[in-house]
Amino acid sequence: MSLTGSEMNTGHRHCQSKQGPVWLALCLPLLLAGCDANSTQTQQASKQKVEVAMAVSTEIPLVKEFVGQTAAVKLVDVRAKVQGYLTERPFTEGADVKKDDVLFVIDQRPFQAAVDQNKADLEQNQGRLDFAQEQLKRYETLKDEGTASVQKYESTRAEAIEAAGALAASQAALQNAKLNLDYATITAPIDGRVSNTLVNVGNLVSAENTLLTTLVQLDPIYVYFSPSERDYQEMVPFQEKGPLKVSMILSSGELFPKQGVVDFVDNRVDPNTGTLKMRAVIPNPDKTQRPGQFVTAKVTLADQHKVVMIPAKAVAQDEGGHYVYLVDKDSKVNRQDVGIGAEYEQNYVIEKGIKPGDRVVVSGLQKVKAGTQVDVVIPETKPSGTSAANERSGGRTNDNSAARDNAPVTSGQEAAAKSD
Repeated sequence: MSLTGSEMNTGHRHCQSKQGPVWLALCLPLLLAGCDANSTQTQQASKQKVEVAMAVSTEIPLVKEFVGQTAAVKLVDVRAKVQGYLTERPFTEGADVKKDDVLFVIDQRPFQAAVDQNKADLEQNQGRLDFAQEQLKRYETLKDEGTASVQKYESTRAEAIEAAGALAASQAALQNAKLNLDYATITAPIDGRVSNTLVNVGNLVSAENTLLTTLVQLDPIYVYFSPSERDYQEMVPFQEKGPLKVSMILSSGELFPKQGVVDFVDNRVDPNTGTLKMRAVIPNPDKTQRPGQFVTAKVTLADQHKVVMIPAKAVAQDEGGHYVYLVDKDSKVNRQDVGIGAEYEQNYVIEKGIKPGDRVVVSGLQKVKAGTQVDVVIPETKPSGTSAANERSGGRTNDNSAARDNAPVTSGQEAAAKSD
């Protein structure tokens, strides 16, 4: 029963007009009933209106992201193999060149002269050998007839052997002179893009020591990244099913359109960092990406993976970690600590603490207090990105998820989702 304000005042005056404990006992229930009515009205008026969203179970790509750096598949330091003065540099700096294209020319005249001299020496030694062999045949016949001594025959035979050795040395010297002449013309050892020249025409270059320029192959390109030991252990079951797909996010935040695969995993964990070096090879047909760039390596472990998600705006954080406010069936608010993973389409993947169907507060978090009752308002639309998560086949974590040890969606979370 509830009383109006006028009735309460009347009852109060009536009680005051009577004396004695009997009348006090009769009036006290009326006064208490009036106070309870005012308290109920105050609580109803103070209820906070909040919007809630439902935790949903959906499928998104299972992705991990790591800081990576690009590297050339092939990188060649172009150096001179012979000493001499540069006379030509026919290439354009920064241009693409083909294998065997001429890059530098060293003065060839000394090397050509050495070739000509060794040719002459070769002919001379060839004549000596021919003469020594003729003499050996003649003395061999005279020795058999007894008209020449054995000593003379042996002497002639030694001269023939010596001439043959001199001829072989001349042949080797000529071959070496020809090689030096070839080395005077420096060609591209691979297809690639040439850098700027480090030595200009007219300068003296030393054999093996002088770096002339560098040449890199840009297509394809490597991306090196180093997951933690824990991350790698989570990747192993998926890697056993086939090469892991890798794409890269550029420093501008743009997703590079080409996708590659992991082609190398190091054979040991670095004991200093607790990480394992991995490498992906990615097509770069337009040659727009360069070695040495810092990128985000986005490793896809599975194209579709079941997870629990809530809107990102429902998650708050304090010194105790991440938490949300749950609204139970009686519209009572309770704080719930959660473990979050990737941010995907403006939603967070929840690794622990929430199950599908739970209602979470998405507005007015600063005014809500645990243990209070609220007026629940259901938004007209679904949380942003929830339906899109079923339609898209790709996704990425943001900088905050990367700071959480790159934990988009883990295999441990899959087990938690199944148990829920």
